[in-house]
Amino acid sequence: MKLKNDNLMKLLTSDMEPKISIILPIHPETPQVENNILTYKNLLKDVKKDLEYNYPRRDWKNAVERLDALTLDRRLWNDAKKALLIFANNEAMEICEMEHTVLAKEHIGNTFLIQDLLLPEENVHKPDYLINISRDRINVMEMDSLREIEIEGLHTMFSDYYSDFDANANLNSGSYGGLNASYHGHRAKSEEQQKDQAIYYQYLDKELKDLHQKYGYTFVLAGLPEVLDVYLNSYEKRDYIGGIIRGSVMNLNRAELSKRIDEYNLFERMANIEKVKQDVEQANNQDRVINDLSTIESALDNRDVKSLVSFNDGSSYSVEHNKLLLKSLVNKINCRVVYTVGDKSYPSMNAILY
Repeated sequence: MKLKNDNLMKLLTSDMEPKISIILPIHPETPQVENNILTYKNLLKDVKKDLEYNYPRRDWKNAVERLDALTLDRRLWNDAKKALLIFANNEAMEICEMEHTVLAKEHIGNTFLIQDLLLPEENVHKPDYLINISRDRINVMEMDSLREIEIEGLHTMFSDYYSDFDANANLNSGSYGGLNASYHGHRAKSEEQQKDQAIYYQYLDKELKDLHQKYGYTFVLAGLPEVLDVYLNSYEKRDYIGGIIRGSVMNLNRAELSKRIDEYNLFERMANIEKVKQDVEQANNQDRVINDLSTIESALDNRDVKSLVSFNDGSSYSVEHNKLLLKSLVNKINCRVVYTVGDKSYPSMNAILY
């Protein structure tokens, strides 16, 4: 797994010590902002004590000045997500906003605590939009705000795409999307609707492919199974599909929709975790997994490791484990951290060999 932030990677791989890590839970509600700042100040107070006791002032003066200044950054405390990871040394400071909850912790030493950066749910490309597909239209919503929007140039109603589309008509004639086709007589309403639907879906597929290629957008598709499956039967393998919700979301109020998205995200998270577990189990059955930390370090140095997986309950931050995770990042070896609360069936560190 590669970190996309080059400045962060430069800081994490710096040789300059001491290396300061502050891990902070965030409560975004307005009444909690002052509590967020107070928690940070208490952690920073402990950091300063440790630095003053163990390191010369010249080695951490710049870092502490940067950390002190954060208490005045109101945007940071008002707009942050569920957690902040703050990494600093005397050269630089980087702040990472996380989607998952953490326990408050600070650490000073010769490595940063990076495991919260490497959870699968923090390193997947999250879909940009939710598209609900109905029988004669689509509705587009932003995934973050759950606000219904229009994408410029995208026809969202069949009747907008067909110049003479009429959902209640059964006359067998018309011109569709620039394709000339003349028919005579009448045909069954269901037959005409199926043809109109197929032509519109072909158009929709092209538009979504173009948006994915041009902007990198991905979409969660939702809808009643009998409607959604018609689309997926032709286009399920498309790269622009970032997820599927089998069921219409159009009759949900905002709270219900938010709950539905949370359930979807939880399902995706669990699916990712199960995939990681399956990878480890399959490799273990092939005698390609090692667990001893010193052996893992040697294998990393020799580039014998295909991927590194750390299992823990989310409350512990082993310095040795974090060193190995960082070495894996430096060597561009895939590394993942999975929080499995209450599950002790896996060794805490697993290196999968080639």
